[in-house]
Amino acid sequence: MTELPLHVGTTYIPEMYAGDKENEDMETQLFMNTQLSHAESEAHAAIPRSLIPPAPDRLTGRKVVIILAICLALQMTSYVMILPLFARRFTELGAGVVSLGESSMAYALAATLAAPFIGALADRFGRRLIVLSSLGVYVLAFTGYLIASSAWMFILLRGLAGAFTAGLIPAATGIVADLAPADRRAQWIGIANGGASVGWIAGPILGGALYDHWGYSVALLASILLALAAFLATLIWVPETHTFIQPSGGKTRRNASTFSFNTVKSFFHSFKGSLSGSISTFCLLLWISFAVMFVWAFIEPRFMFYAYDNLGWTSSKLGLVMSVYGVSMTLGEFILSRLSDHLGRKPVILLGLLLFSAQFIGLAFFRDYLPIAAAFLIAGLGNALFDPALSAAILDAAPTGHQARLLGIKSTAGSLGNILGPALVALWNSFLDARSIFLISLGVVLLTALIGLTYPAGERPLKEESGPDTCTEEDASTHCLDVGTNLRNE
Repeated sequence: MTELPLHVGTTYIPEMYAGDKENEDMETQLFMNTQLSHAESEAHAAIPRSLIPPAPDRLTGRKVVIILAICLALQMTSYVMILPLFARRFTELGAGVVSLGESSMAYALAATLAAPFIGALADRFGRRLIVLSSLGVYVLAFTGYLIASSAWMFILLRGLAGAFTAGLIPAATGIVADLAPADRRAQWIGIANGGASVGWIAGPILGGALYDHWGYSVALLASILLALAAFLATLIWVPETHTFIQPSGGKTRRNASTFSFNTVKSFFHSFKGSLSGSISTFCLLLWISFAVMFVWAFIEPRFMFYAYDNLGWTSSKLGLVMSVYGVSMTLGEFILSRLSDHLGRKPVILLGLLLFSAQFIGLAFFRDYLPIAAAFLIAGLGNALFDPALSAAILDAAPTGHQARLLGIKSTAGSLGNILGPALVALWNSFLDARSIFLISLGVVLLTALIGLTYPAGERPLKEESGPDTCTEEDASTHCLDVGTNLRNE
């Protein structure tokens, strides 16, 4: 068999090749950066692989994931640096805990409604488009936060941002899923997540320092510039990785102009068929996604005011605690994310949940700065363990062509937690003190860990047997046009 590496984002559509010397000069004059029609795809599959020239300077899958991680680091830094300032801003606008909770709820509600459908769009039209549009919306949203002059305008902007950025994480994780070998899936997800976690290190410290020295406007301007840098870096260096697989039987895929409400109907109709495992196992993974997002959203509005009003922290001090969490999470994701590839998803998820609960113990039982910071350090390590393993477990259940859709449903579950958390805070704000809220969150995490014991241990991901960057002549008629397979490199 002749094995040949393919090139990212490049389509070769040669004419007739006789294999003689004079045709070798023609091999560099092929059409590039185009999408295959159905007829072109069939013609391409029929060409012997020995006649298709190798493409120069191809990006490996690992390089693409590292570039994506850098872009996510810029984006998350731009977002997290202003997150601790929302409480300050609402105070300046004459609002308080309830309004801050309503803004978080608006963001989460919009993201909940949008995430599964945007995830399906990423499977249909490609990951890169969704990632770029989400990053562009962040730039616009941060600009809106700068000029918003009332609490209701701020809440409206957060709701719009939630709707139009809901596809970022599913699409970005979908890029990783396209590229990662099966036996390194959690590790590569950890690399991308680790890049995003860098934002939890630099963002809070940078945002708190800028606010304490120059005020809200300077911090927002800095976040806008970082978000713009993330957009431009993605535009220049992150390629499309998704395969536009043609349906069997010679039918061509509908284009964007035919997208209608039938898509919504077919989405729900085909959901169960998208799972390779049981629906109950998938629902358990969704519950974990919901619970970990719920507990943070439940404490977030009260935690911010508790830190400022009860503990007497400055913005810089609050930012430093969040950065400690980010340092632990980032190092953990870079170093430990492959544990679930070796040990299985279940033990890593359960251990991560137990460590994640440390932050609630610290807030409920300590008032000194150092014990609380240590608790956040442990919690960040727990997040680093369960998050890549959880995403990898969902990808394990997702067949080719449905990864971003299922990740979008995972994001929806998390967004539901982000809705319910602030809603309950707004409802119970007059009845629960801060310590009660922290203890309730601790109980939810421990209950989730107990429920997680029912998750089937399953088998560890098998190592792929075929070469990561190669296709055989027999494979040409099947799935070797998958750009994700073309880029895998290990």
